[in-house]
Amino acid sequence: MAGRAAPRSRRETRAVVLESLLRNDGAFRPHIARETQLTEASVSRILAELRNEGIVQEIRQPAPYLGGPTALVTLSKNIPIAGIELSNNRLSFGIGDLGGNLDYVERVPVSPQLKQAEFERLFVDCLATMDQWTCRRGIAVRQAAFSLPGYGSADTNAIFPWDMQRLRGFLAEALEGVPLAVTNSVIAQAAFHRYSDRDAYPAVGDHLFLFVGHGVAGVIVNESAPIEAFSPFELGHMVLERGGALCRCGHRGCLEAYTSLAAVSEIIGLPETEVLQRGDRFIDTLNFDQGARERLRERLFLLGLGTGNALNLHPLPSVVVSGWPSLLSPDDREAIMEGMDQSLLGGFDPERLGISFIAPSIGNDPRAALYYAAYCFVRAGGLDARSEQRPLEEENA
Repeated sequence: MAGRAAPRSRRETRAVVLESLLRNDGAFRPHIARETQLTEASVSRILAELRNEGIVQEIRQPAPYLGGPTALVTLSKNIPIAGIELSNNRLSFGIGDLGGNLDYVERVPVSPQLKQAEFERLFVDCLATMDQWTCRRGIAVRQAAFSLPGYGSADTNAIFPWDMQRLRGFLAEALEGVPLAVTNSVIAQAAFHRYSDRDAYPAVGDHLFLFVGHGVAGVIVNESAPIEAFSPFELGHMVLERGGALCRCGHRGCLEAYTSLAAVSEIIGLPETEVLQRGDRFIDTLNFDQGARERLRERLFLLGLGTGNALNLHPLPSVVVSGWPSLLSPDDREAIMEGMDQSLLGGFDPERLGISFIAPSIGNDPRAALYYAAYCFVRAGGLDARSEQRPLEEENA
C-alpha cells in the first residue's frame, strides 16, 4: 500500500481497509493505519461502520507489546460468497466465507471439448442445486466469481471457442441480483496464493506468476495495480516442437502438451482424475523409477524454455511457480533453470532473476475462485458494486 494516494470516496476508503485485513488475515488498528496511510481516527470511523454492517469483527488478543492494542480486527466469517470454476475437466461450485473456508462444494465432470450450450445447461443445473442449499439455510450470497481458462478482455477464447458476449450475458442473467466477477483462471490462482499464503508468498514487487496444472498459464503481477488489471497469457500454447504432441487447442507441439498434469500423468502412471483426488501432495504417494524422473526433468526443461522465451518479451526480476513442479526436489527443479539458461537472453543468472516455488493448488477447485470473490468483495468496499459512490472528505488529513 505504500505510496498510494489517499482514497477520496467512501468505497475506496473502505476498500483499502478491507484489503489490508484480507492480506494480513486480520490486524490491529495501528497496523491498519500504517498500511493504508490513514489516520487512526479515520480507521476507527471506518471500522465502526463496517462492524455495524457485520463485515468485520474484533477479537481480544494479548497486546503485541507493553501498552499495545488488544483488539484484533478480522473479516467476518458470516459473509457468504460463491466461487465457480471451470477447470480440470469439471465445473465446480462452492460457497464459503471471506477467509477461504468452503461450506458447500459441488463438482460435475465435463468434456475437454465442452460446447457452450452444454456448459449453460450444466451451469443452470448446478446453480439450482446451490440455490436450494442456500435457501434451506437462509443464506444470501454477497459476491460471486467465475474463473475460466483463456478468459480475457477480448471476445475470443482460444481454449473455449465460445461467444464471450453470450457468456457474459448468460452469467449475468443466471446470477441476477448477485454481484459477479468473471476472470481468467490464472488470475484467480494468483489471488488465491497471494491472500491464502500471505506470509509464505515468496515475491515482492513486480513478477511473473506461473501456474502449471491442467493448463499452463502466466500472469504479470504489477504490485502497483489491482489484481483485476493483471495481464494473463496462455504460456502453455507456445509451440516448442513443430508437428509434436497434440494439444487440446488443436495445435501440435504446445508447451502444455508436454508439461500439463494430463501430460505428466502418463509418465507417472496415474490418471489425471486420480491426481486430482489425491490433491496437493500426490507426488509424495508415488515411487518413481529413474526413467520416470528423467522424463519429468525433460518436461521441466521445456517449461524453462517457454518461461525464458516469455521473459525475453517482458523482462521481470522474479518468477513464482505454482503447480506440480513445486512438489519435486530442488535437484529436479534445476532442469527449469537449465531450460531458461538455453532460452533467456544472456542466460539464467540468479543475481538478475529470482525463481521461487510455492505449494500447488491441485484438486481444490473452486477455492481459487472463492478467494477471487473475496478479493472482489473487499475491492468494492463491502458495498454492492452497483451502488452509487458518495464523496468523502480527505481521510488522511
